[in-house]
Amino acid sequence: MRWLLALGLLLLAPVLGQGQEVRTAVTLEEVEALLQAWGFRHERMEGDGKPYLLLYFGDLKATLKLLLCEDTRCRALLLRAVFTGFTPEDRPDHARLNGWNREKLFSRAYLDEDGDPVLEADLDLEGGVTNEAIRAFLENFRDSMREFTGWIGF
Repeated sequence: MRWLLALGLLLLAPVLGQGQEVRTAVTLEEVEALLQAWGFRHERMEGDGKPYLLLYFGDLKATLKLLLCEDTRCRALLLRAVFTGFTPEDRPDHARLNGWNREKLFSRAYLDEDGDPVLEADLDLEGGVTNEAIRAFLENFRDSMREFTGWIGF
């Protein structure tokens, strides 16, 4: 009986997956349209001659950069949040951030050249991702940012 259920699921898998666009690259405009549709507050910025997006997650902010680009189509996304304003005594140290990297999934933390804690995550599009995978990437990072603020005492 189980084999019949398994066979049915195998036969249904292609049908269930239909209708979801698979992306292997995106443009900034496509990402902006997705953010708008999902209700993510954002604004377009410019740095080092390249556009990027500033995302607002409540009172927290993160940048979203498109990487591995050919013309306007890019094959990777990078989310980055920098946490500033620590006094030298209160700033988290490498051991604290290494603990995050050891225990947490889907993001990485480090101290930047100014000694400020940074949280990053990237998404490789080359193998193909759906819009929902991009949305999950954004939501996971938002949740990681919130947890990270407690982790570092921000």
